[in-house]
Amino acid sequence: MWKYRCKSHLIAMSVAFVVGLALSAVVFSSGVDLNSDMFSSALSQAPGVNTEALNQVLAYLQNNMWILYLGDALLISGIINIIYIGQYVTARFNISPWIIMFLIFFLPEYMIYIGTLLVIPAFIVCIYGMLSLRSSISKERREFNFSNDDELVRMYKIHHNLDESYKELAKTCRKNVRKLNGIYALGIVALLVILILINNMLLLAVLLMFYLFAFNLVLRYRAVSLLPITRLLYEDCDPEACASAIIYYCTNSKGHTRLKQHTLLAQCLIYLNDPELAQDVLISYPRKDAASSLQYWSLMSYIDYMLKDEDGLSRCKEEAQSIRLHYGRAGIMIQSEEMAAIENKIHLMDGDFNTCKKYYLQGLQRANFPFQQVDSCYYIALISFVEEDYKLARMYFEKVLEIGNRMYFVEKAKNYLAKIDKIYPEPTNDVVE
Repeated sequence: MWKYRCKSHLIAMSVAFVVGLALSAVVFSSGVDLNSDMFSSALSQAPGVNTEALNQVLAYLQNNMWILYLGDALLISGIINIIYIGQYVTARFNISPWIIMFLIFFLPEYMIYIGTLLVIPAFIVCIYGMLSLRSSISKERREFNFSNDDELVRMYKIHHNLDESYKELAKTCRKNVRKLNGIYALGIVALLVILILINNMLLLAVLLMFYLFAFNLVLRYRAVSLLPITRLLYEDCDPEACASAIIYYCTNSKGHTRLKQHTLLAQCLIYLNDPELAQDVLISYPRKDAASSLQYWSLMSYIDYMLKDEDGLSRCKEEAQSIRLHYGRAGIMIQSEEMAAIENKIHLMDGDFNTCKKYYLQGLQRANFPFQQVDSCYYIALISFVEEDYKLARMYFEKVLEIGNRMYFVEKAKNYLAKIDKIYPEPTNDVVE
């Protein structure tokens, strides 16, 4: 999990380092005299300070200002570093984020010192993590006979239609997301400036809380910007349209694709009856935290079921059980729902149809989106068909035809309805005279 965080961690520290250098250059460019009486008297008042040695140090720093630039840059990087380390510690060891925030707010000097001392080791670890992750992803891709996301798109075009009518929708979403990313980046720069210029800890704590709220708001708006694409699957039940929009969204002006919405695209491919390609898409999915890891194993369980991989299903269950979400009761509910979905796939594989039917009937009642209703209706109908309850199977297969749009369940439902018509013809209301 930690390797997926390395890139953002490294970029954040690098940006902080550059900002620190720039701010130091601005502050010290006004011609600060470190040998002045103000500096000497202020520092010499500290207990145990040798005045002569202090003057020598100040004189040396005055002639080598780059040391101060470097020190300030490392200090700013240390602040960002300790925040990222805190995020990793909370996710890895199931610690409340409030504990880390408490330490940062009430022991800021010690936390900043620790973060600064660990900047260089963090740079090394992040670079190693990025290279190691890239190597493992490349190796796994070679095993599945493709090298990059452009190759995935090429394979998609072979099996499915890439609808150009959704190109403008994808472009609009991409513009909105870029604007919000720019706002987010400017906010981080402003936060770094505030950390340097404000010495009042109470005011700093209030401003940090405000920035956390603002950043969460920006991230929420960024997620909302992608809703037009998500609706194509969730509400319109059109996985091909949704997949096309995702591919165009992730394709740059030069025609190169770098997938970002891995889970949504994998869902589209699942409902296009292409589990192999869905599996390929998830190879590079960044499992940065517990929530993303749980979502990954949940999707993989669906894929493994479609591929009839019993060992894969068992592994999905084991991995999902080992994950701990930090959302209180909500986290427990989310994990229990995902675990129930994975276990249901195992029951389906084992032929425990009564348990599965109850699960899908409950899922149909609590389904929030049409595509979930289609999924539940199809499997209820399929189980009913196997149990030779053709009347119930017909009812739910017809429901699939009604709302399924372009999900692959529709074609399956048509085939089963044709079989049911031969086995159990639907009674007519014609009156025989």
